[in-house]
Amino acid sequence: MTSTLGYAILTALARKPRSGYELACSMGRPLGYFWTARHSQIHPELQRMVAAGLVSFEQVPGPGPQRKKIYSITGKGRDALREWAVEPPQARPERDELALKAYAAWLADPAELAKLFQAQLEEHERRLAAYEDERASFAGVPGSDSQSFGDYAALWCGISYENHRIAWCRWMIEQLGAERAPRAASGAAWCEM
Repeated sequence: MTSTLGYAILTALARKPRSGYELACSMGRPLGYFWTARHSQIHPELQRMVAAGLVSFEQVPGPGPQRKKIYSITGKGRDALREWAVEPPQARPERDELALKAYAAWLADPAELAKLFQAQLEEHERRLAAYEDERASFAGVPGSDSQSFGDYAALWCGISYENHRIAWCRWMIEQLGAERAPRAASGAAWCEM
């Protein structure tokens, strides 16, 4: 019925009506810690969703001479979002540039690669600290029927992800600093890549 971006927009509008600009700003920082969208993607999607009856808008006075549109989710949009929320996610290709760089590590200078992973480690540690600060603002785990449960669930996923990346970056740095002794080939072939 709509794209994944459309469902991200519906999720944001289900929380509160917003202008296209406010939607773009809310997705500038990853929505739910795992979804971003550019301004240029949001407006065409909004038009498709208005045409499909998933979203409506009202025009209100804007800051300048132009009126601005405030978008709201419709009943049809809320129903579509409810149905989508329990469907299995679509298969998506994995595209992790840092993992790809690790895959090519045997070609790189270990000291330079260790610097790259150190910078990544620091970035993930900063993000984790911000997520932990945000988690501290919750009194506990909200009930699953509250809007803030979704915030907490996505935050918990973000914290888990950052902890995983931190551990992996530390492991990579350790491996890149280790003596590189030739390793014997194992008897079992895993997979030719």
